[in-house]
Amino acid sequence: SAKGTMAMKRVAVRALREVSRAPATPSVSACRFSTSPASADDNMLHRTSMPHVSETALGGQNHPMIQPDVFVAPSATVVGDVQINFGASVWYNAVIRGDKNQVKVGAKASVGDRVSVSTVASLDSGFPAICDIGYDTVIGSGSSLVSCTVMPGATIGENCVILEGALVEAKATVLPGSVVPPGRRVPAGQIWGGNPVEYVGENDPEHGNEGVVESESLMAADHIDEFLPINTAFWQKE
Repeated sequence: SAKGTMAMKRVAVRALREVSRAPATPSVSACRFSTSPASADDNMLHRTSMPHVSETALGGQNHPMIQPDVFVAPSATVVGDVQINFGASVWYNAVIRGDKNQVKVGAKASVGDRVSVSTVASLDSGFPAICDIGYDTVIGSGSSLVSCTVMPGATIGENCVILEGALVEAKATVLPGSVVPPGRRVPAGQIWGGNPVEYVGENDPEHGNEGVVESESLMAADHIDEFLPINTAFWQKE
C-alpha cells in the first residue's frame, strides 16, 4: 500500500541519517562479547556494553558476559568483568561497572532505572570485593550498590545505598531510602529500613517478590522487541 511504502522510506531515511552521524572509526562491537540485542549495532552512538583494560585478564581486557535474553536498555552501560544471567534486566540509565572487581547479576534479577553497581579493589574483612546480585532480586530505581551481596529473592527499595561488604540475605527487604553500612547483615526474610538500617519487621513468607519479578520479566521482554536493531513496530503504527 502507499502508506506502507512511505513508512519504509521514512525508516530508510532515518537509518541513513544515523549512519552518517556515526563515528568515522567504528568502535569495538559489544556483540562480539555479548549477545544482548540492545548492543548489536557497531555504529550506535552509545554502547550498552564495553570491555575494560586489565593487566590480569586474558588478552588484556575484561568483557561483559551477557546472556542472549537479557534486556539491557539502550541508555544503560555495562563495563568490564560483569556476568548477567538469563532473563535479567538492566533498565534505563543504569550503570554496572566491573572495573575493579567482578559483578554478578543472577537470573531474572531486575536492576532498575539509574541504579549504580560498582566495586572496590579489596575489603578490610578479606572477603572477595565482588558485587553479587542473586537471582529473582529486585533493585529499586536510583539505588547504589558497592561490593555487596544481595541474595536470591531479596528486594532493595528505591534510592537505597548498600555499601562495601554488606549482606542482604534471601527474601529480605530493604525499605526505600535506606542505607546499609559497610559489613552490615540484613537477615533472611526480615524488613529493615532507615539510615543506618534497623530492624522493622518480618516479611510474609507466603507473599514474596515473585509477582514483581515476573512482571519485570514480562516488561523486559516487551522492551527487547521494541529495541531490536531492526524492528517491525512501524507496521503496527500504520
